[in-house]
Amino acid sequence: MIKLDKVLLEEKELLFRLLQFALYDGSLYNTNKIGRDGLFPYKWFDNYFSDSDREAFFIRDDDKIVGFVMINQFMKKCDSGHSVAEFLVLPEYRRNHIGKKVAFLVFDMYPGNWEVEPIENSNEACRFWENVVINYTDNNYDFSDGIYVFKKYS
Repeated sequence: MIKLDKVLLEEKELLFRLLQFALYDGSLYNTNKIGRDGLFPYKWFDNYFSDSDREAFFIRDDDKIVGFVMINQFMKKCDSGHSVAEFLVLPEYRRNHIGKKVAFLVFDMYPGNWEVEPIENSNEACRFWENVVINYTDNNYDFSDGIYVFKKYS
């Protein structure tokens, strides 16, 4: 059974290690470069454990961690709402509709405006998010400048 568990402070390092996989994957499509310490930087990581406008969740299938999602309230198109900052389903669990289920769970958690900006130049990410948003909104969304915008009603 797929569920979301809020990442606790004592699980911070585990999330950071998983985030490295997502940043590595994304580095194929963006300018994020590995640092001299062998890690990909993530400027706002610590803020997910101190700021009320950011949250991180582990994706679990039963008790196994199969990915994570990071949500924030920093919008590019809307005055307020929520945005998917980072999203990862580990490769061995992809193609099982876990990502779609998780996206729907996250959207259902917070009514209001949503923005989703897939990694530019990643055909896989763009196809995934297009499919998710079309299905979730019943084709009732806006798309411009690479960002999906829609509203979740309570």
